[in-house]
Amino acid sequence: MLGKLLKYEFRATGRSMLPVLGVLTLLVLLANISVRLLDRQAGAFLTILLIMVIFLTVIAVIVSELLPIIVMIQRFHKNLLAGEGYLMHTLPVSVHSLVWSKLIVSLVWMLLTNVIIFLLGGLSVMHLTNMNLGAVLEGFPSVEELRQFLSSVGLSMGDLYLFLGEMVVAVVLSGIVTCLQFYAAMSLGFSFTNHKGLMSVLCFVGILIVLNTLTNFLGVREVENLTEVTVDSFRGGMQVAQGTVGKALLYTVFQGALLYLATVLGLKKGLNLA
Repeated sequence: MLGKLLKYEFRATGRSMLPVLGVLTLLVLLANISVRLLDRQAGAFLTILLIMVIFLTVIAVIVSELLPIIVMIQRFHKNLLAGEGYLMHTLPVSVHSLVWSKLIVSLVWMLLTNVIIFLLGGLSVMHLTNMNLGAVLEGFPSVEELRQFLSSVGLSMGDLYLFLGEMVVAVVLSGIVTCLQFYAAMSLGFSFTNHKGLMSVLCFVGILIVLNTLTNFLGVREVENLTEVTVDSFRGGMQVAQGTVGKALLYTVFQGALLYLATVLGLKKGLNLA
C-alpha cells in the first residue's frame, strides 16, 4: 500500500514541482546567453531585457529552493489535516504509511531540486568560462593517486569511503528531520480546537527552541575541531571529522525519532478535523 501512496503523492506534487524545475532550467540557459550578450555591448533596450532575464533566474533559483518545503506543508495540511483528512484516515493503511509516503516524496523533491541547481550552476560556470567536462575531470586526482596520498598519511580508501558515506547519510537524515519539524508542528497544532494555524506556528517555534537547547546541552557542535586540521595532522583530522559526523548522525537520528513520535501521536491521538 505504501507504493500506491507514493505513486499518488509523486503525481500530486509533480504538478507543482516539474513545471517550476522546467522553467528554472530554461531561465538558466537564457541567463547564460544573456551574460554573453551583455559582454558584446548590446543596446539599451536589449541590455535591460537581458538583465531582467538574469534577475528572474536568481528569483527562480530561490523559489525552487523554497518550493519543496511549501509543497510539503501544503500537501501534509490538505491531505491529512484538512478536508481530505476524513478520507485518508479511513483508508486501510497505518498512520506510519501515510507519514512515510509524505516523508519520502518530500525528501526526493528536496534532494532532486538541489542536485538540479548544483548541476545547472556547474554547467553555467563551465559555459561562461569556456571550459569542457574533460578539462574539469582532468583536474581531479585519479583513484591510484588518491590511494597513494591516503597511504602516505596513514589512511586507506576505506576511511575515505566511510567518511563520504557518513556525509551522504547526514544529508538524507537532515532532510528527514527538516520535514518532520513541520509535520510534528502541524500535527500538534491541529490537535487544538481553535486557531490551528497559529498553534502550528507556535509549536514549530517551540520545537526549534527545544532542539537547539538539546543541541547545546548535549554538546554536539564540535565543528570547530575540524578547523584545526593541518597537512601534518591529516590522519588525526580525518578521525576528528569521522567522530564529529558520527556523533552528529546519532543526534540527528535521536531528533528524528522524537519528531516522528510527535507526528504519529498527534495524528493518532490528538487530531481534530472539526
